[in-house]
Amino acid sequence: MEQKRLMGMLRRLNAKSVPVKVRFECTKRCNLRCVHCKIALREAPSDELSPAEMADIFAQLKKAGTFQLAVTGGEVFARPDATEVLETVFAQDFLVAIQTNGTLVGPEHIALMKRNNDKLVRCAVSLYGGDAAAHEAVTQTVGSFDAAVRTISRLKEAGISTAVFCMLMKENAPYFRKSEEFFKQLDVHYQFSTLMVAREDGCADPLGHVVDDETLGSLPIKWDEFLNPDPLSVPSAYPPETKISEWCVAGRMANILPNGDMAPCSVIKTPAGNLRESSFQELYDSPLFKQLRALRVGDMECRDCEYFPRCKPCPGISFNESGRYTARTRAYCKLTKIFINMPEG
Repeated sequence: MEQKRLMGMLRRLNAKSVPVKVRFECTKRCNLRCVHCKIALREAPSDELSPAEMADIFAQLKKAGTFQLAVTGGEVFARPDATEVLETVFAQDFLVAIQTNGTLVGPEHIALMKRNNDKLVRCAVSLYGGDAAAHEAVTQTVGSFDAAVRTISRLKEAGISTAVFCMLMKENAPYFRKSEEFFKQLDVHYQFSTLMVAREDGCADPLGHVVDDETLGSLPIKWDEFLNPDPLSVPSAYPPETKISEWCVAGRMANILPNGDMAPCSVIKTPAGNLRESSFQELYDSPLFKQLRALRVGDMECRDCEYFPRCKPCPGISFNESGRYTARTRAYCKLTKIFINMPEG
């Protein structure tokens, strides 16, 4: 009942275009060189938001109604001032989720998270396999597996809600069973995904690591926990006038980039403007954000597909593939046909 009431409240807030959740990429820095990474970084960044600038922006978020902040990168802890950044985040009393590769998390960072554990939803660590060989085939960094596993252990010892996120690709997908067994041994919540996107500068190299179709059909991914948060949904529940914001965060979950640019989501990196020059509310009410929030089921080419609404289209991936928010997305269509038709068990 509590979960049902919470989802109902979130839907009402979404209907009023309240930015309940915001994603903050605090840096593009990273000490790993993952083969599938979507971040384009050729030199050390010089234009990252300072903690003082963050404090001003976070105050604007609170005023707009935000109560959850997802903090990610790059690698959060690759910032030399990572402690000050997180202190600034926690000072606003957001519910906070942190995503990290786990290799640079020091005792002082864990102590800070423990002091603010009542505000911390989770700390999720990227882990690409059940041993160093699988993990480091992705990270291309010797020692990164042991460092990440140590961090997971220390987070758990500190009583911090800990999760593992594993992107499966051709380098590690053949070993998924060993990975899943290892994650179970760690006794943490874990999530697999296979949905990759091109690099933010348009380079398609990351897509060269996508899992082949035969392997996809054998992966431990339950469709209704992967791309469909509402497994019982039926077409009649989504008439043409339904806004796709029922499931899509584009235009609702603002994505703040390290230099202060503000994009509509984590996939659509086209900025509506920069928070050093405009207020959060001005950008949230910009034509780009409003355009995405106005999209309806009837606008989408997928609306008559036999798999809709179990498969719900992603305007961001559609835009990256074709330049149109309403187009069918090849990536979703491929995964849908494989995963939805997988035998149970």
